[in-house]
Amino acid sequence: MKDYIYAFVGEDDFLVKNEVDQLVKKLKVEAFNVLTYDLEEQELYEFLQEITTISLLSDKKVIKVKNAWFFYEDRGENLQSLIRYFQDPKTDTTLIFLLKKDVDSNFLISREAKKYIRFEVVDKMEEKDFYPYIKNYFAELKYQISDEAINELIDRVNYDFNSLYNETEKLKLFAYDDRKITLKDVNLLVPRNLEDNIFELSNAIIAKNKRKALEIYYDLLTKNETPVNLILNISYKLKEIITTKHLLDQGYNEKSIMDYFNVSKGRAYYMIKNANSMAMPELKNYYDTLADLDYRIKSGEVEPKIGLELWLLGG
Repeated sequence: MKDYIYAFVGEDDFLVKNEVDQLVKKLKVEAFNVLTYDLEEQELYEFLQEITTISLLSDKKVIKVKNAWFFYEDRGENLQSLIRYFQDPKTDTTLIFLLKKDVDSNFLISREAKKYIRFEVVDKMEEKDFYPYIKNYFAELKYQISDEAINELIDRVNYDFNSLYNETEKLKLFAYDDRKITLKDVNLLVPRNLEDNIFELSNAIIAKNKRKALEIYYDLLTKNETPVNLILNISYKLKEIITTKHLLDQGYNEKSIMDYFNVSKGRAYYMIKNANSMAMPELKNYYDTLADLDYRIKSGEVEPKIGLELWLLGG
């Protein structure tokens, strides 16, 4: 029997949307016959009316449905007509529900949905899948992308699929003429997020690379990051390194450090490297003097921008 009603279930809105878009593409429906209903913003009766209306100028229609509350709560609405639709759907209409979680089987309509709707679970992409996904994605589009560019892209989007999609769109447009994407292109077009910048700044501080630390600091200021916020984030990273040092003393290895902080292997490597490169008294001194600077800035004794700049120079 042909499927006319689908439910895509997943926590990641973008991945769910991506799967739905792929289905719509396969159905080859004209754009003006692809409709979206958000049932938190639109009335249920409007949606029910739509699914029983014949599509215009086409023999196919797709209706995407967001926030289908009736699968999870009772708002006193009569849902019998919807249940009857599940049992006998229109053959010229494909109905697609976008769900964040599985339906609640305590409700009759959810139990009926399980009988008649094709459910597709959309799992979050695991970190190990990002590299081959990017490689295959660009290969299908006849683009060449270097291994270094892929690794840097993954690092900068921090395994966020929504960010990955947005950044790949930029890279595609930028490299449209020669279809080649390099590490230089990624560095130019894909911004580092604040966490990555703070991580790089912390690495420079631990390595006593004052020039690099100041370069990153000035760059963050141009992005409207405040010195007070940067102090907070640097303090967090220093505390993270101190904790890593304690864990290493207790016999933790790289894998257990990864699990403890829930970070990638590359991030864990640098955390261990930083922890091993500095004695505990020196690390605690960095942390304590930064905490003192934070207090003096907030009490009005020190101008924030200059205060943090002098602290970076004095490290």
